Amino acid sequence: MNRLRFSLLLIFLLKSSTGSAKNVENKERTARTACLAGDYAKGVAILSELFVETQDAGFIYNQGRCFEQNHRYDDAISRFQEYLRVTKKIGRSDKAETQKHITECSTLLEREKSAATAAESAGPSGGAAAKDKSASQEAKERAARKACLTGNPASGVAILTDLFLDTKDPTHLFNQGRCFEQNRRYEDAIGRFREYLVKAKNLQPDEKADTDKHIATCESYLHGKTDETPKPVVAQPRAAGTQEPPLVTASPEPSLGQPHSKLRAAGLAAVAVGGAGIITGLLLNLKVNSMSDDLEKEYDPAIESSRKSFKMAGWIAYGAGAACLTGGVILYYLGRNRDEKASRLALLPTLGPDIAGTVLVGAF
Repeated sequence: MNRLRFSLLLIFLLKSSTGSAKNVENKERTARTACLAGDYAKGVAILSELFVETQDAGFIYNQGRCFEQNHRYDDAISRFQEYLRVTKKIGRSDKAETQKHITECSTLLEREKSAATAAESAGPSGGAAAKDKSASQEAKERAARKACLTGNPASGVAILTDLFLDTKDPTHLFNQGRCFEQNRRYEDAIGRFREYLVKAKNLQPDEKADTDKHIATCESYLHGKTDETPKPVVAQPRAAGTQEPPLVTASPEPSLGQPHSKLRAAGLAAVAVGGAGIITGLLLNLKVNSMSDDLEKEYDPAIESSRKSFKMAGWIAYGAGAACLTGGVILYYLGRNRDEKASRLALLPTLGPDIAGTVLVGAF
């Protein structure tokens, strides 16, 4: 009967952990789709629910990115500042990246205000013309983004070519590369990224590094240097007239729909199995201790035989639980720390003849 209860507990923990991770992943995907489609209200609402459920501040960061994508810079700045306030332990690179987004949003907000002031000064006819031109360009950018995301790179790149000819803004060349990259046309993507490096003047070091990184990624897929099947990257193209980096679809940790989220889900499932094994071992050990007390009072060969069986089963449960716990922690760690972080933590099992537990180790 006890073994049946332990088995049911193990199955429940496994299903609960896997189901929860899958539910979060589905909501992340829905939020990302809403943000990219311009429905920032829906996307931000879903991300708010995810933060309340998980207490993961990465979802607040993604709220800022959603607002930033949709040119709501005031709201984006507020979300990024809230992310810095809520996050207790944040790496230097993550903090610098968030501060960079705040600075860029502030710059773009001031630029919009200046443009609005200039339009008002130009009078009704001048302001209307500028507004119409801006709306036309925004509509073309939206159409290009939609074509790229729906697997029609030829149409998307053609629109971006017209935009480049109209504006001479090399950012449209970068977005052509992103369009080809999303649709696994890596050779064409490399050509566009290199053309962007040639045409873009006064390129910042981090922008050049970001472009070089895209080129290296495309080359690795093109020459088969990775066994991982590439998936189309759903990311926001750079806005024309800015050097804005593409959308970070994963929070500084978390990624929305990336392969490492599956590693985290598998890790959580394995940790649940390992925890059940450790608990089973502890309960069996308590049973063995109780039987030992009974034997001290009155020796019984049948009880002694059962005691040995329970003891052996307890150590087997310890071993299996420790193995699953270790494997689960490693999988979760790999999924959560795909990129280099400023801090490193690990949860390791500790076993001995009379003890079982875990130790948290790491460096900050």
